[in-house]
Amino acid sequence: MSVSSRFAPLWDVPLGLVSFGFSRLVRSGLTLISRYYNPNDAKATADWQVVSTQFLGSPVKLLWTMSRARWNLHALIAIAGPFTVQSSLTLDVSSLWQSAPSWTAVVYTLKGYKTITSLGSLTTPADQTTATIELPPGRYLVGVRHYDWRDPVQLPAIAVDGTPTLASQTLAAPPDFNQFYRELASRRGWLYSALNFYVYPLLRWGKGRLPEPFVKSTFLPVPNPETHFFYGALDRGERLTLDLPADLLTTHSLYFSLYSRDCFPHDWYPIRHDHHTTAPMPEQGVYILRVHPKTPEWLGATPPRVKFVVSSSPL
Repeated sequence: MSVSSRFAPLWDVPLGLVSFGFSRLVRSGLTLISRYYNPNDAKATADWQVVSTQFLGSPVKLLWTMSRARWNLHALIAIAGPFTVQSSLTLDVSSLWQSAPSWTAVVYTLKGYKTITSLGSLTTPADQTTATIELPPGRYLVGVRHYDWRDPVQLPAIAVDGTPTLASQTLAAPPDFNQFYRELASRRGWLYSALNFYVYPLLRWGKGRLPEPFVKSTFLPVPNPETHFFYGALDRGERLTLDLPADLLTTHSLYFSLYSRDCFPHDWYPIRHDHHTTAPMPEQGVYILRVHPKTPEWLGATPPRVKFVVSSSPL
């Protein structure tokens, strides 16, 4: 460890605390703005929004996303809503099965974007056409994640309290649909650095010292309920080696993502081998390994043991 790395916590941790406070201030401000422009009544029209170049073209939407989530770079993601619900939401899951062999639909509150419940390909029979989710009265969003999607993707119709509310939508979705994430780095700047400066010290020095539920909920505000997550921080020049338990790739799909220190996408790919070593990081950054069950019997199982070894390479 270099001298500068040894003393890095002396400035990283205090500045991280300032960044954490700033990030919460930004989130609160964006929530107030959204309430002003989308009042909590039944008049707002629900629609489908797909995370794409067009969706993130607005600086406000990019800022909102950067303040609330860690990019899932492996899934085609669509968000529907808002819905004013009295008792239930019904999804056309046949469209989801038509679009992807692996999918998850998650219901969030409009206020605070808290996960309420979810359903997915692991819990829904392939011959089922619709699925109804019972909910308390309130305002909700539905987020759909498609893995290994087929072109085109059919976004599902949604009914609220038994009444058709949102029609299905066909989306052209070639295999390289998510390559737009690579263009986002051109929009990096001081605002996003300040917004997410806390993430690196949180994972570098807070992990193992702070309560794990706090670290997870702070780093992963809206995680997929079906997925196991492993994450950490890498310094410039460091590489990560993964050693997987035997047969893990038979029972689970593994998706690896690398992000810059300010949480912009750097690289992502599926893990195909039991032993894998990443390229040296060109800058400080963070990573996520998503471990997603392939079959229902692995839902709720104890998280698999994955060995992580960090080593340094001169750049």
